[in-house]
Amino acid sequence: MEMPHVSWHVSPVYDMEQLEYALKTRGEEIQPVHARISGLGIFTGKKPVLYLPVVRSPSVHDLHLTLWKEISPFSFRQELNYSPDEWIPHITLNRKVISCDLGGILQELCSLDLRSEIYLDNFAIMYRDDNHDGIGNIFPFSKEKFV
Repeated sequence: MEMPHVSWHVSPVYDMEQLEYALKTRGEEIQPVHARISGLGIFTGKKPVLYLPVVRSPSVHDLHLTLWKEISPFSFRQELNYSPDEWIPHITLNRKVISCDLGGILQELCSLDLRSEIYLDNFAIMYRDDNHDGIGNIFPFSKEKFV
């Protein structure tokens, strides 16, 4: 089962040595951020994705911009829908194809209060291949107070 997370940056290839060094050294300087989840969203397409939208507050936006600038130099063919102009902060509820009644799922979820508060306090490098997915290294942000 996948760990709930916010995807800050996605690329099929990274210079892992440089990326891990940058995240380790700079991550300690980045302030954790308080964020809110509100509602339910759907990315449409052949494989619809249900997600919890993370409110794009100024502090969430600034954190994303900082991470994008730090990570991009070490990525190759980054996915531009995660760029600062396109990014929709969210927590994915399903990554696999929904093979059952999407209407029924939505009816159940719509009756729930999906508002919550979260703290964004680390950057994790996740991996996925044909057979496995998981979390590699986790880089905590500063231990100082939340923004």
